[in-house]
Amino acid sequence: MKNRAGLFFLFFTACVSDAPEEFASIKAETWNSFTNEIAGYTLTYPNELEEDKSRDGKDVLFRYNGYPIICVNFVDSTEGRKRGLWLKHQPVADILLNGVQGKKYEYIHYDAFFGMLVQSYVINHKGKQLGLEFRKSGSLGPVLEKVYHSFKLTKTITSAS
Repeated sequence: MKNRAGLFFLFFTACVSDAPEEFASIKAETWNSFTNEIAGYTLTYPNELEEDKSRDGKDVLFRYNGYPIICVNFVDSTEGRKRGLWLKHQPVADILLNGVQGKKYEYIHYDAFFGMLVQSYVINHKGKQLGLEFRKSGSLGPVLEKVYHSFKLTKTITSAS
């Protein structure tokens, strides 16, 4: 029985991935702009990444050679817990994201049996939580740092009734 538990643990830890090593050497000479009107933010990302909108347009993934290196999630606490996001974890630091106070989380996000190391920068926004996630351990490096610093909340225009 002890060996089975060890094999199970080994299986789960062997299925945790980090960002592809090649990502650290991308040139990132051309940058694109992305705006999410539902969640209310904009950011820039390198042309080497592929944009993949999901969840009715409120969330987005940016993939590098198929690997989801950046993810932005806009969730309430129920959805966040159900999807296994940062809400099930303790924050590791206080942060400022576009001048808004928030929390940083580091955890392993599992999709079925496969896990990814994640750094989430989370703020409260429009009655929900908005998380800018980098699926990479350690230092973000210059490319992901530039994405982080490009992240801006957009102004919501409301009409007077």
